[in-house]
Amino acid sequence: MLNKIYFRLLIYLFLWLLYLAFMTTYAPLGTEWLPWHFQRVYNFSEYLKLNGYFSNYGFSIWSTCTNCSLVAENEENKIYLSSYIFSNLPYVLINHYFGVENLKLYGHVVDKVFIFITGSLIAELLLKLPNKNTKIENYAKAILCFSIFIIAPWTYKMLIAQWSIFYFVAFYLIGIFLFLNKKNKLGLLFFFISGIFDYQSSAGLGTFYILLLITFLLKKSQNSTKYFFLDLGNNNLLNFKIAISLILPTFIYFFLRFFAANEVQVNAGSSILTRIGVSGNDMHNGSLLGALQFLGGNRITQCFAEFNINLDLKDFSKSIFVYNCILSHLSMFLISLISVVGIFILYKKNNFFFKLIAFPILFLLSSYIFILQQSSSVHLMGYSYLFSLLFSTGISSIIFKILKKYNFSVISLLLITPATIGIILLCIRISMLTGSNG
Repeated sequence: MLNKIYFRLLIYLFLWLLYLAFMTTYAPLGTEWLPWHFQRVYNFSEYLKLNGYFSNYGFSIWSTCTNCSLVAENEENKIYLSSYIFSNLPYVLINHYFGVENLKLYGHVVDKVFIFITGSLIAELLLKLPNKNTKIENYAKAILCFSIFIIAPWTYKMLIAQWSIFYFVAFYLIGIFLFLNKKNKLGLLFFFISGIFDYQSSAGLGTFYILLLITFLLKKSQNSTKYFFLDLGNNNLLNFKIAISLILPTFIYFFLRFFAANEVQVNAGSSILTRIGVSGNDMHNGSLLGALQFLGGNRITQCFAEFNINLDLKDFSKSIFVYNCILSHLSMFLISLISVVGIFILYKKNNFFFKLIAFPILFLLSSYIFILQQSSSVHLMGYSYLFSLLFSTGISSIIFKILKKYNFSVISLLLITPATIGIILLCIRISMLTGSNG
């Protein structure tokens, strides 16, 4: 039965619904949008509905105000130029056709569907690419990879407050899947769609492929391009189309932003220098350590919420919470580092998978971390979602590397099982420590 993709999808769906049911019952923040996030999405969608979907070239407000006037004259100085209509298109459509109540009821369901699709795709791509494992080993690894992806704390953050980056990842992986099935035109289309949802990530990966083309051109090593360009051989024209399909949405975004900025005198959103952290007024820039704090699953300051250093004996329970909270995040930090090692084990065992999927995602995440330092420090909730892909494939690779080394012996299976369960429980524990701002 495991040979049938629909049967594997049923297993993925069962695990996903089981996880959602558990977190809905026990997680302090639940599994639906937080109120402040719903208000932002609603204000964004309703402003466009009232004032015209391209009245400001598709840009809208991104405010948490409740029962506020959404008339253009009152909110024009709050137009947010870092996100536009295509970034939130599903919610705009739900609000337009079905109203605010259905947006509140089903908006987060759309997010969950795309997260499920992403987890299924990364698991199935592990199966699709060549390796020397037996079928049952491959199926077990795919199911484990899916399980770790959905329970990762960086994925959980997408449940309570959506970021458009998870649309980008889903459509990008669909594009890869289509290319592997020789559906090149559809693959290019889905790459383009992924960029329409998230121009930043699209620009990052587009730059990645352009740099690859330039490097191979200078080194005159055209035979290596197939390992990075979806095994399409030496078709340079198609390789350029891949890069262009990812870069083009960025030009569309900046084209619309240019005209919108000329019409809107005062607007919300931050400049590129602010996002990097060199604008001259960068109080939120934690530099590299601030950008790398996502490895612990949450900001460490979450452990010190409502903590008073002059606690008396009656507040001793808070001291216990802080102590164990720090240990939990330190544990997650160490497991995250181990998962990165697993990515490079994957490189040795499955060169093709690493170069085709893991390496581009690693490049994109590294670009966010090392270039957009302030933005990464502030927006722990968003960019770190990329790490869920690396974390799940890395941990899965390490576990199966250990099992394979001992030929899947009974002893190795029995010893690795509680360790795997421990990692899953740690991920759930960290997700439950997530604060109301992510």
